[in-house]
Amino acid sequence: MFEQIIFAIITFFAFGYLIRNFYIFKSILNLSNKDNRSDRFGKRLKNTIKIALLQSKILREPLAGLVHIAIFWGFLALLFSAAESVFQGFYPEFSWNFLGPFFTLISLSNDIFCVAVAIAVFIAIARRYIFKIKRLQGDKSEKTDALIVLLSILIVVISLLLQNSSKIAFKGNESYALMPFANLLSSIFSPTNSSLYYKVFWWIHILWIYFFMNYLFYSKHFHVFTSIQNVFFREPEKFFKPTRINFEDEKIEKYGVVDFEDLSWKSIFDGFSCTHCGRCDSVCPANLTGKQLSPKNIIVEIRHRATEKGCILLKSRNNENQNLSEKESNILQKKFIGEYENIEALWQCTTCGACMTECPISIEHLHPIIGMRRSLVLMEANFPHLLQSAFSNMENNGAPWQFPNSDRALWAEGLDIKIASEYPDFEYLFWVGCAGSFDNRAKKISVAFSKILKIANVDFAILGTEELCNGDLARRTGNEYLAEYLIKTNIDNFKKYNVKKILTICPHCYNIFKNEYPEYGFQCEVLHHTEFISMLVSQGKIKLKTNNFKITYHDSCYLGRYNCIYEPPRTILKSIFGKNFIEPLRTKDKGLCCGAGGGMMFLEETQGKRVNIERTEELLSTGAEILVSNCPFCMTMITDGIKSKEQDDKVSSKDLAEIVLENLK
Repeated sequence: MFEQIIFAIITFFAFGYLIRNFYIFKSILNLSNKDNRSDRFGKRLKNTIKIALLQSKILREPLAGLVHIAIFWGFLALLFSAAESVFQGFYPEFSWNFLGPFFTLISLSNDIFCVAVAIAVFIAIARRYIFKIKRLQGDKSEKTDALIVLLSILIVVISLLLQNSSKIAFKGNESYALMPFANLLSSIFSPTNSSLYYKVFWWIHILWIYFFMNYLFYSKHFHVFTSIQNVFFREPEKFFKPTRINFEDEKIEKYGVVDFEDLSWKSIFDGFSCTHCGRCDSVCPANLTGKQLSPKNIIVEIRHRATEKGCILLKSRNNENQNLSEKESNILQKKFIGEYENIEALWQCTTCGACMTECPISIEHLHPIIGMRRSLVLMEANFPHLLQSAFSNMENNGAPWQFPNSDRALWAEGLDIKIASEYPDFEYLFWVGCAGSFDNRAKKISVAFSKILKIANVDFAILGTEELCNGDLARRTGNEYLAEYLIKTNIDNFKKYNVKKILTICPHCYNIFKNEYPEYGFQCEVLHHTEFISMLVSQGKIKLKTNNFKITYHDSCYLGRYNCIYEPPRTILKSIFGKNFIEPLRTKDKGLCCGAGGGMMFLEETQGKRVNIERTEELLSTGAEILVSNCPFCMTMITDGIKSKEQDDKVSSKDLAEIVLENLK
């Protein structure tokens, strides 16, 4: 009886402390902004089953995935044994064997997973501390934390296995129980002392569970409690879409993310859910080319700031008459952007989304990055000086370059292309975009696609001088006020001409029209030129011949990861080049960014290797004679990369539209 009383007291404090920590966590979340993440329940549940329970993203790295699956499913399976141990603390004879044959499944899975988890932990320790996998290396405290967690998991499963083995030694096998490994180990315990060992291992098992579940709040492994929910709360449909600012709301005192309270609760939840696995860093184009940006650190620092400042704010609210210490006052006065989040790193992000694609628990890195860029631009006018000309040009000329808007349609001279103001009755609006209108290399893409449309007898027109920048560049670089002006002006033009279908050669235009303009009140069918050309081929409106050149294909981030358009361009290229079509090492949703997105097209890379060089080297390593792209920005970056590698006399860079035009029958 005395033992049960001691156990009850320990249990009360263990669960009391756990509840207290969850209350602090919830209170910190309440300090942040509201964000509705409970809609589309069916789609959220489907994502949760696929990503969180079936671990689909974890398996993108097979070995690491199998290790994690063993631990994850082991923990789920061992919940029955943990509950049984707790009940036995109050009633020592308790067992799940009253469940009959179902207990066989429980006991067998417990036995197998004890061994599987132990093996997985040893592999995880070896990967982190012996083989020293780069993405798993952190500072001293992070390494210590990881070791504590891994050893705790090991102690929990080994103590359970030995607990069951010693129990079998003095009690025999329970009815319906099936535990081959425990049976095998039971021979090491003599019947005379096995009951004592059972008690020792039972106490080790339960006390370590209590320690572990409370330690997690202070550990990066708090995701044990939050990862499944974090996947559920991710946006189920759109990949990434910046939130819209209501500039007409006079109650708004600041724009963007100035401190952690300006983030949505989901971003704070992300911070507490981050596993520090480093997968985001391992695919980040800026990080892997030696720059300061670390998507992982951005999320980690959100938790750091939210915990430090959040706890102080909660303390001051609960104790209004209590003065803050000097240390607490200093923490409150710290600048979130600058002292926690590196400003230069924020401007190195290409918004390619590789971090979000790779994250096994669906953390949304881009929301806080764009939010902090907004506060720097709108609240402080603190942004790279090279962006100033881009902003000014968009305001004055409707394009990021210093060309007069009257020159927008010069590329179309002599091609007999309809202008919407002169021929308002058209089926498709060909949105040329700023690059396709002004950049000398991109103009050739506009010409090639227009010729294909005319050959296929497609009824289309262009806006000409009425076309303005789509607003993507302004949104991604934090100038939401300018973006809203451009978006609303474009929508007015679309409505004036009753636009129902848009064709575009630019993935950035495609993405913002399809996924972001609907929030501003305009929605229509949007097709990227790779999709539309594929349609024309399948409908027999254009026919292609074969070619023997060796080619490779670069997936643009905004067409690929953002909108999952991978197969239409490949279908075309394979029909022309057959086996001479070679995939690069990183392809499709694992493709590497060209380095132009997120405003980087208009900024300089001052640290590390240039991203476009890294990507171009990878494309050149395929041995291809033609590097094919689907985006004017990618075209510029890859063309520059070829020149810098002095391969322009051997290798050419072409858009899919140019390839198709050259290979028409």
